[in-house]
Amino acid sequence: MKKNDWKIFSLSVLFLTAVFLNNAIAGNGMSGPTSPIREGKETNSMVQKESGDQILKEIREIEYNEIKYDEGSQNYYGFIHGNIPVLISAPHGAKHFRRREHRWKGEDEYTASLAIELGKLTGAYVIYVKNKTTEDPNNDPSSRYKMAVAKAVRKYHIKFLLDIHGSDEGRPYKVDIGIISNESGKVSCPNYKEIIQAAFSDFQPGLFNQKFCANDACTLTSFAKYQLGIEAAQVEINTKYRVVERKPDSAKAKAGIEPHFKANGQDVLALVTRLKGLILEIDQKIEKKNPVTCD
Repeated sequence: MKKNDWKIFSLSVLFLTAVFLNNAIAGNGMSGPTSPIREGKETNSMVQKESGDQILKEIREIEYNEIKYDEGSQNYYGFIHGNIPVLISAPHGAKHFRRREHRWKGEDEYTASLAIELGKLTGAYVIYVKNKTTEDPNNDPSSRYKMAVAKAVRKYHIKFLLDIHGSDEGRPYKVDIGIISNESGKVSCPNYKEIIQAAFSDFQPGLFNQKFCANDACTLTSFAKYQLGIEAAQVEINTKYRVVERKPDSAKAKAGIEPHFKANGQDVLALVTRLKGLILEIDQKIEKKNPVTCD
């Protein structure tokens, strides 16, 4: 076969191969280069769903396995180390005795497990009540919990405290962010208020100091601002946005109040996503304000 004939033969083979592959692709219902894009979107959606399901599963497992509402312990609170200068607090994770009012109060369900999960997602430090205690870590003028918070703030150079609490489902809000006052000179988080507001901008119209302002001198938010010299905010979360699945030993279940209550998982995830976002944004702002320098 002559040299030119070999060239013609080779080009013919390449042409036929291309036609064959194109028909094979069409036969499989594929549309060339657009298919990987469609598959990528579907895969991303599946990953997000699996990730959300995993977060809800972890929150539930923490609450069921680690938080003992009505079981006392000398070491009633837990502490988890982090790697950013933010401390997440859940002082009412279990049953507690409010000394100023001389009465026992039930736990704020799932606040401790939410705090732990948020710590995992952001790298924040976490302190939380895991057992029944004869003091109110947040409301008592002095408590072992507050002493532990103060120690952590000094030792780990904490710049912001996010204090998580629970509200009944009958409250007219999803969240209520207590920042002591709306006056600029009295706000408990002047440098981070806009970040918090932006995080919840599409969540609900009103946000700050709706019912619980955290302006009592004994709250952890006031304690952080006036005694520790750091910024803080108190987050009251409606039951419908935190209780993944009510435990049989919860105060409400024992009282016969919706013992089988389950929040909508997407609502819980929407709340977690916003809290996670604002924590990371605050950390970034802290880092810009206090850049790490190398000697």
